[in-house]
Amino acid sequence: MGIRQGRDNYELLVEYHDRTKHLPQRYAASPGYLDWATQPVPFRFYTGSRQLKLPLIQNQPGRPYSALYVCDQEQQPLDIASIAAVLELSLGLSAWKQYQGSRWSLRMNPSSGNLHPTECYLLLPPLEQVGPSIAHYNPLHHCLEVRAGLQQDVVSGLSMPKGFGLILSSIYWREAWKYGERAIRYVNHDIGHAMAAIRYAANLYGFKVVLQPQVDRETLNSLLGFAQFDVPDEEREDADCLLWISSRDDDPRQVMEWIKAIQEPEYPDPPNRLSDSHRAWPMIQELADLTRSPGFDPDAVSECPTYPLGKSVFQAEEIIRKRRSAQGYDSDRSNISLEAFKQIMWAALPSDHSPFDVLGLEVNVDLFLFVHQVEELEPGLYCLLRDPSHLDSLQSRLKPEFYWHQPVVGLPLYHLQSGDFRSIAEMISCQQAIAGDSAFSLAMLARFEPLLKEMPWRYPSLYWETGLIGQVLYLEAEANGLQGTGIGCFFDDLMHELLGIDDHSWQDLYHFTIGSALVDDRIQTLPPYHHLEAERSGSR
Repeated sequence: MGIRQGRDNYELLVEYHDRTKHLPQRYAASPGYLDWATQPVPFRFYTGSRQLKLPLIQNQPGRPYSALYVCDQEQQPLDIASIAAVLELSLGLSAWKQYQGSRWSLRMNPSSGNLHPTECYLLLPPLEQVGPSIAHYNPLHHCLEVRAGLQQDVVSGLSMPKGFGLILSSIYWREAWKYGERAIRYVNHDIGHAMAAIRYAANLYGFKVVLQPQVDRETLNSLLGFAQFDVPDEEREDADCLLWISSRDDDPRQVMEWIKAIQEPEYPDPPNRLSDSHRAWPMIQELADLTRSPGFDPDAVSECPTYPLGKSVFQAEEIIRKRRSAQGYDSDRSNISLEAFKQIMWAALPSDHSPFDVLGLEVNVDLFLFVHQVEELEPGLYCLLRDPSHLDSLQSRLKPEFYWHQPVVGLPLYHLQSGDFRSIAEMISCQQAIAGDSAFSLAMLARFEPLLKEMPWRYPSLYWETGLIGQVLYLEAEANGLQGTGIGCFFDDLMHELLGIDDHSWQDLYHFTIGSALVDDRIQTLPPYHHLEAERSGSR
């Protein structure tokens, strides 16, 4: 059954959101088992298209940790080599894992269940190896599949905005195969993670990355020609957003005019089929249509406070490449220093630099932490207030007995309640031990009704913001010798009940946990592009 008709868009959105909540007595609708016969292919291919092999990074420049956030290095020229490096460090493979007869790839950008619904398309200017064109990035072969050239009357426009476009899209079926109706939540988490991964990588090469929300999703779908091919409804692909990557601050109006001038090309090469058969989840498609952005000009964002920049013994590229999702934690080794905790919290706050400057939207997400093992910090429940204007709203809706005491000078961290919350954290995160065995875990709550009642199409962007925060937490964990894990399975309303929330003013959208990871030595790790080494022996 899909979403009921005859109701306004916000009511329909709330119906979807509530229906896909996990409850202790009832999980959101899903297959209930893994049908390996219909597992989707994790990579998109456009067989028949011209393949442009991209160079792999051979010698890492050795940029410091600070380069993730502050762009003080010399800007690289905009060419295939620099574009390839940004793609490799953001959406490329990070390793292969092998155990007995099974082998699977990992990527720089994380994904729920390692299912990777996110695809990437480039709007390229004239470059030495390829003319102005629309291309798909294939991370398996680290190549561009050139799908179509751009018509001559808009090519001149590429000399005005000094950069290139990057469109992120999603294939819901890859997540729905395992997670059913809750999948669209995870798809949008992944977009946020990908945005941050791209922003981090681009910063290392002196490029800016800015979301262009004024470009509507229908325009992007048309530009990529998704309707030109007869694919199963369940394998529908939808454009999510356009990012503009350049060496300067291009005028969004100019970018918009250029995008609008591009006529939909005729694409000769169809996409590969992902599964032989499917289980339909019509609610996902209906919700995707309901939240399809019509394009909008974002309100001006106020300047963010400046917080201390952290440090790490690891270099920037090393941190990016070694990011992993921990599968379990050693609770005896998961205690961390207050300084490390403060560094992670400062990095998660909004800023005017990488990676949060990519979004360009108002702050809607605050963090509620279960502190288990942080030196000099009393175990208990805390709130990291990411926007001071949220304080009154939260204090008026949360339990009146909360302390709202700030224990750390210079950090907008509020101590709400003392106690051992390990079992509570585990219970709320679908009884997963990783939420209690860690140094701390957290829930990301978003300003829900105040934003979405007027603009329901902003629903995905709330998840994008949580994904951005999640990617920061992943890299900061690695920078501090720890590992993080995003948690998509949680009992939404149990978290609301714990805080005292009884309406839709704030909603729990994502969980995360950080600690000292347990390592399974039985699993072998292989280099990310070992399968290309022979043919890439001549790469730089």
